[in-house]
Amino acid sequence: METLTQTINIVIGGDGTGSLADTGVSLLPLIAIAVMLIASGILSWRFAHRSHKLSFRSLGVFAFFALAGLGLTLNLSAVTAAPTLTLGTNQDTLTVTVPEGGGEASTTTTLTSGTTNPEGYTLTAALAEAEPGIAIKLKGGDITTSTALEPGAPALTLKTTESASSNDTTEVTLDFTIDGTVTSGTKELKLAYTVTDNEPTGPATLQSFTTEACDALPVYTGSNEDAVITLTDSRDDQAYQVAKLADNNCWMLDNLKLGSTTGTIELTPEDSNVGSNFTLPQLYSGYSGDYLNYDDPHAYGPLPGDTGEGETNYGYLYNWPAATAGETRDSHDETAGDAPYSICPAGWRLPTSRWDADWENVSGDFPNLDIAFGGTGEGSWSGEPNIAQWQYDGPFKGVFAGSWWGGFLGQGDYGIVWSSSAYPDDPYTAFDAYFNAGVVNPANYDDRSAGLSVRCLLN
Repeated sequence: METLTQTINIVIGGDGTGSLADTGVSLLPLIAIAVMLIASGILSWRFAHRSHKLSFRSLGVFAFFALAGLGLTLNLSAVTAAPTLTLGTNQDTLTVTVPEGGGEASTTTTLTSGTTNPEGYTLTAALAEAEPGIAIKLKGGDITTSTALEPGAPALTLKTTESASSNDTTEVTLDFTIDGTVTSGTKELKLAYTVTDNEPTGPATLQSFTTEACDALPVYTGSNEDAVITLTDSRDDQAYQVAKLADNNCWMLDNLKLGSTTGTIELTPEDSNVGSNFTLPQLYSGYSGDYLNYDDPHAYGPLPGDTGEGETNYGYLYNWPAATAGETRDSHDETAGDAPYSICPAGWRLPTSRWDADWENVSGDFPNLDIAFGGTGEGSWSGEPNIAQWQYDGPFKGVFAGSWWGGFLGQGDYGIVWSSSAYPDDPYTAFDAYFNAGVVNPANYDDRSAGLSVRCLLN
């Protein structure tokens, strides 16, 4: 929460115009302007003394210093907090004048607000200190009709947002009515403006999570558990842990567990990372001798030995055509690079991983994460110093979900997570990330027909 108090000076018996007399400009900017003008005057006199006339050059110097002074007055302090709230320059104190015997006056003020909270914020205004005989009304933001502010009354809601935002501007008009009982002199009112982060109205979803919200998270190191948040998938209400990792990207820390043992699931561009509707097949859990499904999407689960509630700690396994939302050897061959879609939630995608054409350098999301974790990015079957980062108790929270090759294999022994990247020499193969207790290989590759895990990365 951030609160600012604005002082309104009502000068009774002023110039009688009933208009805004000044905007409460502080002494500091006035001094700055005076210094600039004096300096510019001296320089102008020197130029004029040399040429016996005020040249265009001296006028230019004068204008430069005058503009510099003006710029100084327009760039004053701002409040930095989360959420944030600032008043317009020099608007912390406003002054209006009315003739003696009563009258009316009005003025305007500007508020700038924002938050990194994915649920948004609420901006309110309240009369913190009143003066007898002086009524105040407010209009601005969501308040479209001038509305009275009463001392002790609930604050008026100027604006409510439903997502993270920054630098939102709200123009507020203040109207004052002063009755004839108010004596001459300066009367002081105080307004309190408050911006407050909204509380979650329900479980926050993966689909509503934004890059701004990701940027606001601290990097998860594996021990600072307050850096981990929980979001739900709006497609099936499954919960996932999410964190910003060492590469400054937000990752799911759980394997995808999207699937049904009783029927298919229809994915749409509104809720999923698909270009058009895609049908995820029903989960398969038995042994199959016909397991080389390079083009037909297949999903497998529940996995044997899973200890999670509802048997979803391991997540489910998907062949590459399922993970990429329907890509085949024809639609996405070995030359096609990264698949454009996936069964990840909307706003999320499959990570990438690849070797270059000469098989000398790796690139992509998995290798970059490995490098950020302190590894080489290339991995090694003999081990790397950063293996601990990929384990279940490390920041990646790696799960040894094993794989499916005609049946379930390796559960509890290793984890393999699909990338979106096609293998460049073989249309039957795609890249993935492999890890176990002693090995990390972020640029591994497997048959597209294999059932492997899926982790999603925020776009």
